[in-house]
Amino acid sequence: MDIEKTMEFILEHQARHATAIQQLDEGLAQAKGLVEANAGMIRQLVKVSMSLARHSEEIDTDLKETRQLIRELRETQAHSDRRLGALIDVVEKLTRRNGGAA
Repeated sequence: MDIEKTMEFILEHQARHATAIQQLDEGLAQAKGLVEANAGMIRQLVKVSMSLARHSEEIDTDLKETRQLIRELRETQAHSDRRLGALIDVVEKLTRRNGGAA
């Protein structure tokens, strides 16, 4: 009788362990699926991050070029203002010399 109880005990535990192992296998399969999904999302995030970094560098370069063009435009505008001022002076002198006749 003791042997029968021992065997029954062993069989019950073996059945419980088999069930637990099956549940662990199922959980492991779910975890594996989640890990694969997360890895895919991480790859996408890396691609997006790298793309954003490239665009950021391009924007930075464009911004530097724009600032340089604005500086050049200011210099050109200042030069044009000086030349226009000189032209106005010449016209005023000619107008005064000719008696202001229009």
